[in-house]
Amino acid sequence: MCAGYVFMAFGMPGSLFIGSVVVAVCYGVRLAVSVPTASELFGLKYYGLIYNILILNLPLGSFLFSGLLAGLLYDAQATATPGGGNTCVGAHCYRGVFSVMAVACVIGFVLDVILSIRTKRVYAKIHEAKKASRLAATQRVS
Repeated sequence: MCAGYVFMAFGMPGSLFIGSVVVAVCYGVRLAVSVPTASELFGLKYYGLIYNILILNLPLGSFLFSGLLAGLLYDAQATATPGGGNTCVGAHCYRGVFSVMAVACVIGFVLDVILSIRTKRVYAKIHEAKKASRLAATQRVS
């Protein structure tokens, strides 16, 4: 996802389209992976609550990055117009926003790597339990 934001920050012709596609694919993968991950790590007893907490980042991030940050950085780059508004034309208007979002993605990636290292033992236990249950099932059949 970071690569998509960096690509959009360059401001080359077509980079907004290509960067948007990359970011959209990454969001889709993230949503598809979070469902089984939440159920495996936390179980199904409070799955609805846990999943809603995990998905809360989408509207919260949209509000913080798109609503507040993009607006503030756009206004900082824009020049005042005689009619009382601000205007900005060119790739430099949102370069700061895309750069901040890319940094946020790198931080998220680092946190994901830390989470995967910390949950390696959990997944090993899950794998061993499944292996033991399969072995017990095959012994009962024989």
